[in-house]
Amino acid sequence: MRAPATAVAIVTLLFPALALAFPFGGQASQVSPCYNNAIIAYVGPPRGGVYIWTPSTKTYKNGPPTHAGQWLLGLAGAPYYCIISILPIDVRAGIMITMLGTSL
Repeated sequence: MRAPATAVAIVTLLFPALALAFPFGGQASQVSPCYNNAIIAYVGPPRGGVYIWTPSTKTYKNGPPTHAGQWLLGLAGAPYYCIISILPIDVRAGIMITMLGTSL
């Protein structure tokens, strides 16, 4: 049981980039702009969840997510936040997108 945990710890120390990003992708069901210059996207299967595009995201040809029905594929990493509304305050949590390619 201890060997897999040790192997993961060694890989994390030697290759931190591998530990900080994971692949995601699917069709967006909802896309909304955030007050903090981010975009929140609710992504469906096969690797869905709540993902947040930021200005620091490495974005390819078709740009950031813009509408529902668009397909997203890329790498995601650390937790992040999206300020949906200032009054009343509405903050949503999600996973920051580090690299992204989108469909038209």
